[in-house]
Amino acid sequence: MKSQDRKPPTEALSGDSRGLSVSSAGRWLLGVVILILLLAGALLMTLPSRKSPLLVDPRFVVTTKPSFGVPANAPFKNRVFVWWMQFQQKHGKPHPLRYSFGASPTNRCSIHGLLNQCMEVAGTRYVIAKDVAAGTVMFGPTNTLNGAQWVNAFTEALQTGQPEWWDSQTRKFRKENLVLLTNGPRMVLVLPRDMVGEFRPGTAR
Repeated sequence: MKSQDRKPPTEALSGDSRGLSVSSAGRWLLGVVILILLLAGALLMTLPSRKSPLLVDPRFVVTTKPSFGVPANAPFKNRVFVWWMQFQQKHGKPHPLRYSFGASPTNRCSIHGLLNQCMEVAGTRYVIAKDVAAGTVMFGPTNTLNGAQWVNAFTEALQTGQPEWWDSQTRKFRKENLVLLTNGPRMVLVLPRDMVGEFRPGTAR
């Protein structure tokens, strides 16, 4: 019987080697692309942006999103993860429908603290009159809400629930509904009624 022709072992090995080489090159290229995207994101984060003068007005307190920190001795992959989270936080589109807030009893809630949470959920920045920011409002949803519903419920409470705060000018407590006015893209002023006339008309929320 004639023995069947077989490829020499060296040919089979060379084919496997080529496959491994292509696979390694693909992984290397993917790594380079990811690194370039991360560097581009870091560059965008450092570029100056035009800011509203209200953000530095001493009469107001501005809401902030939670910050992501990383220890000085953290490994590179952890630093990359934090950079990516910071980029997403600054440039990513908010997804309020992904949040869920359970029902809770009505409690006295911090105006500034919960507006910070509203900013985290919906991406809207709130510029709050300084005295008002230290005030409170009675709030507690009676049923489970998604993020958008929760933000709407809390901002509605500010406008109808008689928030209370210490007025540093009259040195008395005030208890009255607030006015929320849009001021540019994704920015809302939170004002007592006697401050509304100082600002150009906006759209009440």
